[in-house]
Order: sequence, then C-alpha cells, then structure tokens
Amino acid sequence: MNHEIPRRWRAKVKKYTKKNFGVTRDHLTAMDFGLNTGVEINFPDGSSMSFRHAFYILDKKNNEIAIFTEHCGYYYFKTWDLKYKLLRAKNKK
Repeated sequence: MNHEIPRRWRAKVKKYTKKNFGVTRDHLTAMDFGLNTGVEINFPDGSSMSFRHAFYILDKKNNEIAIFTEHCGYYYFKTWDLKYKLLRAKNKK
C-alpha cells in the first residue's frame, strides 16, 4: 500500500488540511479520515471501486483525482471519463 504523497500533491494536501482541520501540513494522520465517509469511482468500461474511510481531492488543471484512504493507501487517477462521488454513511437512529 502506498501512503506516500507525491510532491505534486503536497500543496493540495496542505490546502485541504488547512481548510478542514485548521492546520497546515503536507501529510495525513488517522484523524483526517472520517468514519462515515468513503469514495466511489466508476470507470468508462463499467467497472467501479469504492473505498471506506476515504476522501478525494481534485486537480482540475491536471485532470487528476487523488483518493486518500486511512488503511488502504493513496491512489491517483486521471479524471477523463471517470465518475466519482463522496459517500457519507447515514447515522442510524
């Protein structure tokens, strides 16, 4: 599993951590991953992937999406023809 953040993504991770947690850092900690969030991506051929305890950051300029998971590593895909969404689990009453 890859838990390294490529240099080209570090500024985006800093921006994300500042916006969401009020701290500026170019790495992630376990506290950055919500228990009720995940990411689903669908590929042009109809296949899909889903990740629990994950979030994504888009790089529209370079047509890329980074998916960061707490336990399963970090993934980078070109966004051409991808469909992606942030999943949020509903709280049970």
